[in-house]
Amino acid sequence: MRHSFIFFVFLIGVFAAAPLHAAPSEQPSEQPSQAPPNIVLIISDDHGFPDYGFMGHPDIKTPHLDRLAAESHVYTRGYVSTPLCCPSLTTMQTGLYAYQHGYTGNDPAEGGDRQPWLDRYKTTPQLPLMLQEKGYLSLHTGKFWQKDPAIAGFTHTMGATGRHGSSESLGIGRNGMQPVYDFIDEAQDKQKPFLVWYAPFLPHTPHNPPERLLSKYKHLGHSAKYYAMVEWLDETCGELLGYLKSKGLEENTVVMFVSDNGWPGKDKVYPSELGMRTPITIKWPGKVEPKMDVSNMASNIDLAPTILSIAGLETHPMMTGIDLLDFDMVEKRKYVFGDNYHHDMLQADRPEASLRGRVLVSKQWKLIVWQEKQPDLRKIPWQTDPPADQVELFNLQLDPFEQTNLAAARPDLVKALRAELDAWWTPRE
Repeated sequence: MRHSFIFFVFLIGVFAAAPLHAAPSEQPSEQPSQAPPNIVLIISDDHGFPDYGFMGHPDIKTPHLDRLAAESHVYTRGYVSTPLCCPSLTTMQTGLYAYQHGYTGNDPAEGGDRQPWLDRYKTTPQLPLMLQEKGYLSLHTGKFWQKDPAIAGFTHTMGATGRHGSSESLGIGRNGMQPVYDFIDEAQDKQKPFLVWYAPFLPHTPHNPPERLLSKYKHLGHSAKYYAMVEWLDETCGELLGYLKSKGLEENTVVMFVSDNGWPGKDKVYPSELGMRTPITIKWPGKVEPKMDVSNMASNIDLAPTILSIAGLETHPMMTGIDLLDFDMVEKRKYVFGDNYHHDMLQADRPEASLRGRVLVSKQWKLIVWQEKQPDLRKIPWQTDPPADQVELFNLQLDPFEQTNLAAARPDLVKALRAELDAWWTPRE
């Protein structure tokens, strides 16, 4: 049983400070009378979809995220299009699938040069840069796999990140929230709308929570440290939300939440529900009614289009996601798609070179089609091998942790869904 260590959970309807580096081109200006709202995007890291109080976890305490969910439109069936941090985060920045933006894994194979991927990345739409049209200042924290967040148009950063993050950028949350507070204060002084990209290295390893949190979970065995890390994440989110309120910004700030990929362990690079699924929440006081949507599907491919719509901007023609606040469009959506790659990347212009499998999810079904020939790359110790079955079909309504493959029993359905999957997968276009 692939996930025997996971409890079956029914969703319930409860609702180091481092200096900031401003881009030299930034100019103070008057805030327009009808300014767009501020936007805070919270991105947790390696976080399993059931592991919140509002998602029904019996042990993990997340009171601040529970309160945020209670005040938000919550898509409990949110997904990332690729269950690995670099491609997932790049999708959020660009509004493109991994096969479009080129980052299919975390690292070039055999320690190769990252420049071909960076060159391709520079040709893609960039959410922070597009927001500058409306006068937004934007702060990046956490991981960034393209050397320096200024490349994407972030006006404020915590410095160059190298491979994926500096000690400063990855220390946000763990080492305090002051860089975020300083940025918010600067944006207010300049009367500018702002985007906070709050992407703490939480609950990601190292699982080294404060003892005051760990002591609450020690009786739960090997999961105790991870559970405490989730609560540590929740505390930092509470601090951020509290700061917005203390500054009188709560009413004019949209707060969104998503995770970059799942957990525990090997599922973070595997297209299971535990690897791909994440709640996606949107709070916009006075504009969005709180609701727990347990049926419709959302994707991280939708975040950029949604944020652009909130800011009063058009989406880029390359973006195929939808506005998650267009509830009629969300209701009409039949499928969300995803792909699964090796941890290492082979070619920036040939995503299929490191492709392991492709995924389609409907309101009831999930189809995974694995590549017959798998990438010939070094073995990653914690990366789960594909199953023996090349095609997997799961009834998610009855089998949410994918224990029973129904592909052989439903060849007609496999054929129909595979046609939709093939129509989506167009890396050569």
